[in-house]
Amino acid sequence: MSEKNYIPLRKFLNESLVRDFLIFLLLFLLILTQEWSNILLVLFPLISFGFSLFFKTISGNKWRFQSEESPIIYNPIGSEKKHSSRLFFTSIVQLVLLFWIGAESFYRPQMINFYSFFFNPLFIFIYTFGYYWIFIDLWKFSKISVILDHNDMEEIGGDYKFVQRHYNQVFSKLKIKKFKKISMGSLIVFIFLNITNLAFILYQLKGINFGFYYTLPGTGIETSEPIMISYFIYVVLIVPPLSTITFLRISYKDINNLELKNIQELVSPLPDDIQQIILKNIKLLHRNFKKHMS
Repeated sequence: MSEKNYIPLRKFLNESLVRDFLIFLLLFLLILTQEWSNILLVLFPLISFGFSLFFKTISGNKWRFQSEESPIIYNPIGSEKKHSSRLFFTSIVQLVLLFWIGAESFYRPQMINFYSFFFNPLFIFIYTFGYYWIFIDLWKFSKISVILDHNDMEEIGGDYKFVQRHYNQVFSKLKIKKFKKISMGSLIVFIFLNITNLAFILYQLKGINFGFYYTLPGTGIETSEPIMISYFIYVVLIVPPLSTITFLRISYKDINNLELKNIQELVSPLPDDIQQIILKNIKLLHRNFKKHMS
């Protein structure tokens, strides 16, 4: 990477990102003080939070790939800010649930097997719901558009209908067929994982085990036993992140499937200087985002 294109890591940080990191870190350290011997369940909130930080970083730094006067709104994978907030919320809830079950294993070890049948489906539901949640309204925000400021509108002239038509011009948006496939796919993944997980829990109630014993921090106190977790939990851990990456790539490719000729036709009624700014930034965004996200 050349000196010109090099961006120091510290410049990618912002107040919101640091705040989320500190809140997550505080709760994470509280869980570590419980001395979990098996970190499998801890990986769930870590992965959710990792995706949240990824989206937060993109949301706070997209402007670096555009010139300062750019009127382009570039959201090929939807609202990264909303994605980040939703996954951050679910990661925090997961940490709270982990802290709760860990504390219960100390204070009420004789009840832990009873509590585990409530903890398991709720924990998995929250984890999988976070990834499904970000696709619910993807079509609202997944688009490339231009928004002109007051100065630009004054330069266009006094034709009210003309100004309104070009004030928020959409160049590309997620096609409804693609959105239906993405939303249906994410819903199927969400339902399948949760129903299958519940099925394994019901099998465990009948004494049929397809899993392994998972030691909690308080396991052994008052002769308490570890809880039983099915092997399906490894599938639950991996599938939501992978499906999310797949669905977002579909959205990204669909949004960026545009031709320069069509954009030129859309901006042709605008003043020449505004046209040049828009076309320049479209080219910049394509070059930079395709290089960093493909």
